[in-house]
Amino acid sequence: MFDIISIGDPTIDTFLIIHDLEIKTINGQKKAIMNWGDKLPVDKFYRTVAGNAANNAVGSARLGMKVALYCVVAHDIGGREIVHRMEKEGVSTKYIIKNDRHPTNASTVITYKGERTILVYHEHRKYQLPDFAPSKWVYLTSMGQGFEKIYADLARYLDQTHAKLGFNPGTFQLRAGVKTNRLMLERTELLSLNVEEAQSWVGKQGRDPEKLCRHLIKLGPKSVVLTDGRKGAYSYSGEGFYYLREYPGPRISATGAGDAFTTGYIAALFYNQPHSEALRWGPMNAGSVVLQVGPQEGLLGKNEMELKLKKMKNFKPMAITSEKIKKQVASLVAKKKD
Repeated sequence: MFDIISIGDPTIDTFLIIHDLEIKTINGQKKAIMNWGDKLPVDKFYRTVAGNAANNAVGSARLGMKVALYCVVAHDIGGREIVHRMEKEGVSTKYIIKNDRHPTNASTVITYKGERTILVYHEHRKYQLPDFAPSKWVYLTSMGQGFEKIYADLARYLDQTHAKLGFNPGTFQLRAGVKTNRLMLERTELLSLNVEEAQSWVGKQGRDPEKLCRHLIKLGPKSVVLTDGRKGAYSYSGEGFYYLREYPGPRISATGAGDAFTTGYIAALFYNQPHSEALRWGPMNAGSVVLQVGPQEGLLGKNEMELKLKKMKNFKPMAITSEKIKKQVASLVAKKKD
């Protein structure tokens, strides 16, 4: 039996840390401005295994869980790097499928002042769910086109094994909409989205986190964790509605912060912690990752996580139990920069 099986596409990320950019807000959206045709200097260059599922697998293994990864890679350099990294981190590779028809996915991450834009290349995949051993949790995240072909088999697996599902949909799943993802949403123990992703699924409900969470719960998940970048995060479940500010400290690169957050949150639930405590595990894991270049270097081990939790006892969520507290939180959030 596994503690968690992570499902999703891994990739090889190439990080380019640069300084020669100008950021402007145009029509309400931030745009990166560069001189077309120029040669831009790169301050640092870094290549690593990445992808939401791979990040979760490595992070969960470091937090003491027995982990397997399901993905499709090629018999190429990138595919071998991914398998080697998983083996090194103690992640089972028995469900990594090798396919020679299409190369391994790759991304280029442009990092500027701690924020990033990712140029994503997804190969076409023919997904077919393996015969999984029982697992206590399944983590479903970013997959390419054709992802929905595994949903019927995955739904049967979840129903038969009673595994809990953590769902952090990727770009193609989000664009496919609620109807296509209904089978998964109805079986989701924890849905993890950022505010903008939530808005894309429940319509123009504004940015009121509580309203967004309530609408998301109506789609089927038992609980929702909603992240809002530097403004903090929210947890909405049968235990209540909570807010926690961003983990304090510097930021070198934001890549992988969301994966680290959800990984820490689910690990806390796996260890029978309440959602209010899970909301501490998530930011602590993310806060460590943003101090490094790449999505996996800063992922915490279980002992490191426990030490941080003890040292930062005052880093704890606010229970939003009244309109007065809700307004206090809104005031705090309004002061934070995006």
